[in-house]
Amino acid sequence: MNPGILRTSKGRCGYARITTVLLLGVGVAAFLTFMYKRVDKSQTGTGESFRQHMELEERMLQGLAKSRNRSLSDEQVALMKKELSPQKGESLAIECPMGDLKACYLALEINLVFEASGWIVEEFLFAAQRTSGEAVILRVRDASMMDRAKRLSLLLESVGVPVTTQIDKGQVFNLKILVPAKGPQA
Repeated sequence: MNPGILRTSKGRCGYARITTVLLLGVGVAAFLTFMYKRVDKSQTGTGESFRQHMELEERMLQGLAKSRNRSLSDEQVALMKKELSPQKGESLAIECPMGDLKACYLALEINLVFEASGWIVEEFLFAAQRTSGEAVILRVRDASMMDRAKRLSLLLESVGVPVTTQIDKGQVFNLKILVPAKGPQA
């Protein structure tokens, strides 16, 4: 067994931290699954299901608006929804570093805004490797996606979210938003 994996920088065992991270991920996934299943059980048709899904997204955004941990203001959310809605049907993935509550909370807010605007969030990922920085990272699979990434980058920057864009030929998704941890890399 490699003791470097299970110990923190101060030499203490990281089981509590690992358990907390796993529980956070499972908890968020379970909550979202529960909410979506509640909507699915009451659906009467495709149009009704979509309307209920959009209402659920709106209720979740309203719940976030009341949260003291909120990262995006009402004005930022409204502007993002206004600008993203004409592009509904486009897809992306969103990622945050596992165990970083602030980064994952912002990623969840961004996820909800995109979904409420009609975008398809293919995956919400928890990264095992911590990426740090001050700016949200837009990663595209190839140069053909750069125009789309630049439009999205301008939108996010216009609402006060700093952005950097990268090409990552090894990634599975055409477009991915990575919300990094703030501060030095672990």
